[in-house]
Amino acid sequence: MRPHFHVAGVPVRVHLLFFAITFASGWHLLDSPARLALWMAVVFVSVLLHELGHALAYRRYGSPASIELHGMGGTTTGHDAEQLTHRQSAWVSFAGPGMGFLLGGLVWALSRFTPLGQQGGLAGDAVRDLLWVNVGWGLFNLLPLQPLDGGHLLASAVRARSGYRYERTLLGIGIATAVGVIALAVWWRQPWMGLLALMFGVMNVEQFLRTPTEVRFERSAALPRRRGVRAARRETEAGAVSVEKLMKELRSAPRATPTDELPAPRRAPASLPAPEAEEPEGPHDPALVGEMLLESGLPAMAVRPLQTAFTASPSPRTGHALVVALLDTKRFTELEALLGSPRASHLSDDTLALISERAGAAGQGTLVQRAGELRRHNF
Repeated sequence: MRPHFHVAGVPVRVHLLFFAITFASGWHLLDSPARLALWMAVVFVSVLLHELGHALAYRRYGSPASIELHGMGGTTTGHDAEQLTHRQSAWVSFAGPGMGFLLGGLVWALSRFTPLGQQGGLAGDAVRDLLWVNVGWGLFNLLPLQPLDGGHLLASAVRARSGYRYERTLLGIGIATAVGVIALAVWWRQPWMGLLALMFGVMNVEQFLRTPTEVRFERSAALPRRRGVRAARRETEAGAVSVEKLMKELRSAPRATPTDELPAPRRAPASLPAPEAEEPEGPHDPALVGEMLLESGLPAMAVRPLQTAFTASPSPRTGHALVVALLDTKRFTELEALLGSPRASHLSDDTLALISERAGAAGQGTLVQRAGELRRHNF
């Protein structure tokens, strides 16, 4: 969809529900229209600057971004966000609240050291509203509860040190935080804060139940190379490997070449005898790994193995799983590139119909048109 306007070169769309929720949050000011209008203006500017902080951080790391203001506040989408490191993602998460703290600090300084703070009326109300929205909401937003910025910040910091080993622990921290905030909201009689914490807590519980503690393989899975044979056999017989180990295997797997051909296997020099202590290694099956991650509710982690599998050996089944993962993560640019590649001929009619349906709902007219052309070509 086309943006409504741009701020610092960043496209911005605003949904009517944003203004409806903002109006509802200031319902107690209904008897003072000027005060209510001031409140809505403060919220609009503050949330927009918050999201602009995220967008500028994305741009700093080479990822163009767009902003949407909606009923839940705002969302900033980095269109090349998957290229960021975990530390860069942590800075992006902090940039939003940081922008609010910067604005709040500026307003506090003006009210403290200029006559602005001694004025009453709408000027005094504006100072209080700006401090509350930018500092108060900013501190709330830094709670370790996903999808708040604090939850993403903590997750990025943990992943930078330990990978994806503690995903369930992070969600558990979020659930405990939500319970604590709900208790405080009841004590302080803050229904809005309690409702937000309840909603976010339910989201974390659902994600916790979908996140696997381990990814299971069949007993016939090949033994990984460069591990002790006994240790590898014990892991295989146990029938499980952690998600973190799985991602390390995927990161060490060779990528497909631009010509869509698999690199030729390296051969040992003729002068060196073949090792006898190792059992032969079977090929990785990234298609299986990607499908399992997708079924476990981890589409972002499933994209890369599915891309590797579909590049190496295109098939309708792998193509469908890859398309679902790209749609779930809203990686429309990559999906458009896929539809423009020769491998798009391996996508089934059902897959193309799914693209038309979900891309149309997301306002991606180019994808809908391309999927329609491919369907007509198949007929």
